[in-house]
Amino acid sequence: MNIVEVKNLSKKYNNLEVIKDISFNVEEGETLVILGASGSGKSTILRCINNLEKIDKGNIIINGRSMIKEEKKGKLIYNDKEILNKINLDIGMVFQDFNLFPHLSVKENIMIAPIKILNKSKEEAEKIANELLKKMDLLDKKDEYPCSLSGGQKQRVSIARSLAINPKIICMDEPTSSLDPELVGEVLKVIKKLAKEKRTMIIVTHEIKFAEEVADRIIFMDNGKIVEEGSPEEVIKNPREKRTKEFLKRYIDLEPEIVTKKRYIKRKTKREKENKMEDKIDNENTIKNKKINEVGSESQRELDNIEPKEVIRFFREISSIPRKSGNEEKIKDYLVDFAQKRNLEYFVDEYFNVIIKRKSEENKKTIAFQAHTDMICEKRDDIEHDFSKDSIKLIVDGDYLRADGTTLGADNGIGVAQILALLNSDEFKNINIEGIFTVQEETTMIGAKEIDLSKLESNKIISLDGGKEGKILVGSANCLEWSARIKKEYEYNLGDYTEFKLIYKNFKGGHSGGNIDDEKRGNPIKLGIDILKQTEDVYIKEISGGSRVNVIPRDFYVEFFMKKEKLNKVKELIKKQKEFYENVIIEIEEGNEVNKKAFSKDITNRIIDFIYNYENGVLEKVNKAVILSCNMATVKEDEDYINIEYSTRANDLNLRDIYLKRLNKLIEKNNLEIIWSQELKGVNQEIDNELINLCNRAYKNLYGKDLEKMIRQAVVEGGFFKDKIKDLEYVCLGPDTEDVHSPNERLSISSLQRTWKVLEEILKIY
Repeated sequence: MNIVEVKNLSKKYNNLEVIKDISFNVEEGETLVILGASGSGKSTILRCINNLEKIDKGNIIINGRSMIKEEKKGKLIYNDKEILNKINLDIGMVFQDFNLFPHLSVKENIMIAPIKILNKSKEEAEKIANELLKKMDLLDKKDEYPCSLSGGQKQRVSIARSLAINPKIICMDEPTSSLDPELVGEVLKVIKKLAKEKRTMIIVTHEIKFAEEVADRIIFMDNGKIVEEGSPEEVIKNPREKRTKEFLKRYIDLEPEIVTKKRYIKRKTKREKENKMEDKIDNENTIKNKKINEVGSESQRELDNIEPKEVIRFFREISSIPRKSGNEEKIKDYLVDFAQKRNLEYFVDEYFNVIIKRKSEENKKTIAFQAHTDMICEKRDDIEHDFSKDSIKLIVDGDYLRADGTTLGADNGIGVAQILALLNSDEFKNINIEGIFTVQEETTMIGAKEIDLSKLESNKIISLDGGKEGKILVGSANCLEWSARIKKEYEYNLGDYTEFKLIYKNFKGGHSGGNIDDEKRGNPIKLGIDILKQTEDVYIKEISGGSRVNVIPRDFYVEFFMKKEKLNKVKELIKKQKEFYENVIIEIEEGNEVNKKAFSKDITNRIIDFIYNYENGVLEKVNKAVILSCNMATVKEDEDYINIEYSTRANDLNLRDIYLKRLNKLIEKNNLEIIWSQELKGVNQEIDNELINLCNRAYKNLYGKDLEKMIRQAVVEGGFFKDKIKDLEYVCLGPDTEDVHSPNERLSISSLQRTWKVLEEILKIY
């Protein structure tokens, strides 16, 4: 009996077709393994089956229930919500990055689905969790938090969580790809046990030996199509198709496929033919036809003369290219164009990560530099700027380079520019230089998570995402980010309550890792809620503040009802706040009272209590260095919910675990529903290695003193790189940047000049 039927499935992302009219079935009790290189579409299939991605053509039938009801005018109409919910209950999903809730214990992570989805009692859910943990040989870890587990243990918890609702089908997306080699075996053992139990499983993996052992049937995919299908004996031992043979040879030789220059150009050309005319314009014409950096003539002349001229030239070109985090395709095209024009070897993946290599025949030594191509896009309210198409307007302001009312993008565009200048320089032709350009560092970290670094020759990476001249980052924070929500409920006809609007504007904002210890920045969400807490007996009508989870909020407003006689008290509280914070706007306005509708007292009190008691800002320091901090980032409404985003950064995981217990109690007290969370890995502190000593020697040669070693609250990508490169040495260097992630962001020109000399000196003495 077929429990999964995929019929003529097609899926597009914009104009790129990633799944192309594929069909296959999975029988009950069968283990189907999907093999394929990066970009072949295998993970997208799982996401479509799990209804995490909407399909464009075809249909998916799970246990006799159809996802698609009908097709009208070429558009697919999904089935009723009740049927889709039943489909969802039939499918369990195991992600490659575990996706465990970091604020819940191991046992609680497993209990949450039976309670919330199956309406089990807490006692029943606990029994299910304990049985599954015993099966996974993790019962002794039930009260620990995910951060204290190894990668293999986390994945086993993730598998247990997927089994907690007893699904008919289990989907696994690269279940071992995030694990150290020595931890892979324990997860494979669990999966093999499930296969012997005749659980229906669809597994995406690159573990060829594992696929051979566990699969009943294997599908090999390439470029969105099924190339070959059959038993493990047929597909792995005796493949028929040339493409399958090429793939297996690479992987068996431990050389994972990266999109090569020839293949990338072929794919890019095909995509461009399908795109609209405006998307066909290549990067060179885009730069020629745009005004690169629309600044005044005086600033333009100053830019022309600023040293290092090559770095500034590349930064100006980068600043003309839209590169909001999650929208890096154009900057990727620019980097590919850079490499092609100089006949440099390069690699590109489906996420738009780029690696560029310049090889020297004179020297076998290789060193790698890394920067991320994306930027945070913030602007002042009075500025008209479309980050999807407008250039960043650069302005020279004394020793600083800044933008005209927007974020500058020096975080980390100046790092990208420096790497390009090094790759382009004739001075360092005697050394191998590898440039690593990652995406979505500011949001999902998917670039660092997914980039294939197996083609790198160097185990030494200097990230140019430092931001503090004279300092070298040798350790960074682990970061947990959440999105939670409270379902709306209303009360009407509030009698003698009067409507008011409390408004906060013009706060400094900034990077939630780099600027969190500046108490003068303030957090307007916390400040506004503090006033409501002290006012008491209020009803919130509307609430909004902040922009994104890794940015300290700059603005906030809340419309609410209170008794009019309390107005003077509120004004007095506002006065005290304004006396402490400089150049900010804090105002209260009386509303029109046309519609006396507000959130219920219960909902209002839960919002206020959670935000008021949330421990914001610096929680712990060691020798003036922040090692534990929190950011109340955003509060936004949609049609049905009040959504709250917040984060925790920690260099000391023991301190974080203690804090998480307090946070979890606050979440439970106010009955917040956690709908999204992610964990960003930190870099363990290293005091002494060859790369640290190299950088320090270069700095001391120039300036006669040692670099200051620092750990930071900011998250860098080295935490993910260390899982990919054995014995990796990783540090961060960079010029002084101030107020990043805000419209006040600026780059010190003199600091850039000094830092550039350090990079040159590193290459001279390496």
